[in-house]
Amino acid sequence: MTLLSRPTLKAMARRKTLAEAKNTDDGSGSGGLLRSLTGIDLVLYGVGSSVGAGIYVMIGLGSVIAGPAISVSFLACGAACILTSLAYAEFAARIPVSGSAYTYVYVAFGECLAWCVAWFLILGYGFTASVVARAWADYCGDLLIKICQSTSWDTLWLERFTEWEVFEGYSFSLLSMVIIGLSTLVLLRGVQDSAIFNNAMTIMNVLVLVLVIVAGFGSGSIDMDNLTPFVPNHAASVLQGAGLVFFAFIGFDMVASLSEEVVNPERNMPIGIVGSLLATTCIYVSVSLAVVGMAPIKLLGETVPVINSLLVNAYCTHSEQVLLDDATTACLGNGDKHLIKPVLATVSRIVQYGAVFGLTVACFTSLMGQPRIFYRMAQDGLWFPQFADVDPVSQVPRFGIIVTGVVTALLACFVPLDALANLISLGTLMVFTFVDAGVILLRVRTHADKVEQHHHQQQQSAGRKDKESIHAARRERRRRHQKETNWVALLLVAYTFAVTCSSVIMTKTSYSFLAGFCMLVAIGAGLVITTVPETWVGDDSQSTLSAMHEHHFLCPFVPGLPLAGIACNAFMMGSLPTSSWFFCSIWLVLGVSFYFIYGIHHSKLQHNERYAESAPLVAMATVPHTEIDEIGLPNYMDLE
Repeated sequence: MTLLSRPTLKAMARRKTLAEAKNTDDGSGSGGLLRSLTGIDLVLYGVGSSVGAGIYVMIGLGSVIAGPAISVSFLACGAACILTSLAYAEFAARIPVSGSAYTYVYVAFGECLAWCVAWFLILGYGFTASVVARAWADYCGDLLIKICQSTSWDTLWLERFTEWEVFEGYSFSLLSMVIIGLSTLVLLRGVQDSAIFNNAMTIMNVLVLVLVIVAGFGSGSIDMDNLTPFVPNHAASVLQGAGLVFFAFIGFDMVASLSEEVVNPERNMPIGIVGSLLATTCIYVSVSLAVVGMAPIKLLGETVPVINSLLVNAYCTHSEQVLLDDATTACLGNGDKHLIKPVLATVSRIVQYGAVFGLTVACFTSLMGQPRIFYRMAQDGLWFPQFADVDPVSQVPRFGIIVTGVVTALLACFVPLDALANLISLGTLMVFTFVDAGVILLRVRTHADKVEQHHHQQQQSAGRKDKESIHAARRERRRRHQKETNWVALLLVAYTFAVTCSSVIMTKTSYSFLAGFCMLVAIGAGLVITTVPETWVGDDSQSTLSAMHEHHFLCPFVPGLPLAGIACNAFMMGSLPTSSWFFCSIWLVLGVSFYFIYGIHHSKLQHNERYAESAPLVAMATVPHTEIDEIGLPNYMDLE
């Protein structure tokens, strides 16, 4: 198969139907995944996945860029994600299987783009788990070293176990493998035990964060001087801050990957996706406001901003805080500094230990989501078949969980993973953009399919003389719908590209007139999409939506709301550093190369197409000539 030949392009664009996407039987007889999760489980999974490393680290990093307006950056991320989450919710309710955005894009766009989305999800889940595991090791190592020092124990072995410097500038962390190993063992026990573990860790983490909010606002430590000016840098810095912290909101995609293990997914998936996102946004905005309000940004630091904000208020007055350059030990309770607010010192110690819960659950949920992506890809033939194996007792993808654990542990232990936040955010934003665009295309195709089904029924009940004319009208209608779908897809590409360019120009240059021109192009493309006559305002559209609404959650205000989601995602993508785009391109080239080497040749859809090509000839060979005359050849042409 020659690269970019016509057969290759056709293979890259082949799509799953909704019926094929919903089919969870791969023919292996291994059985599917166990449906046992409830809506509450999903909400806690989403919160646990999102409110982990991000809440304890990203506030400090983001406030350096956006200032006190980092809370607005979190709010902007939440608002953008809520727009996208509604598109996710419709897909998850209509296609309740594992795979999340990978499966949705397979139905809406085609195989190659679905592979690219899965490749970005590997970046989002696998690397996030490694980053968090390394952060967990550093954090727990510091705590254990302090405990040992307080008891006069030797800490050399612990320091090497936490971070062993092999040569200058390079070290590895054996302790980071511990949390990944423990999480992997829990995941292998089954989804019910995993849910119990996740729920316990998430509830403990949320309680610690609620304590931070109450301590900040209840102790009178919030000072308006710390919040003034609210936007110390240019307005675009708020957008740049949102792009930086966006990876912290990947949790609701992880919820979508659990669709195949949810009881009554048509109802519980929208609850889990939207509910977890709303809860996550409220927590992030509240905690960030409390933290930046308690201490000047220069004192927060980049590693433990939540703890530093509590400590500087426990030991220093506001006037003393202003004179400090950083949260030094000279101020933070070295034994000769008088405690001003002992309660805050106690809360800081609780948070210091409680942060372990957040880091643990963030690592755990990332490790849980990745094997489900591999499982669905393997069932589709695009990944190695061993990843589709399901343990007969625990009913989880055992091989995928083990491989994910081993590879993630090695990455966390041996590979430096600094400065990956922007890269993960960029990949996540691309995934979300595809899902937003996908729900628009899905509605276009759903409307066309409903109309086609109606006219097919008319053809079946019509007399022989009318069948040929009805069939000709059907073929013409198909061509028109295909042309309409292709036109909408091209407009979506132009819309996304124009908004992204506008963001790049606005955040990295001073050519505001070019940014305005790009926005006008985007607005024009969006307006044309909203005026596609037969899809959004046709006579059959309302009946189509009514029939869908009887069984599934629907994203409201399509295409307007998904277009707004695309705009938010594209704006944040454009605000990210150029280096993130460079490394993201390298990652994408690696993924597409593997698709052409393996995935395109082993796709289950390719096997199905070969079977379908021979089916009409076999059928005609077995049907008597008299029946062929009665049926008419045009019906067999429908199989094309």
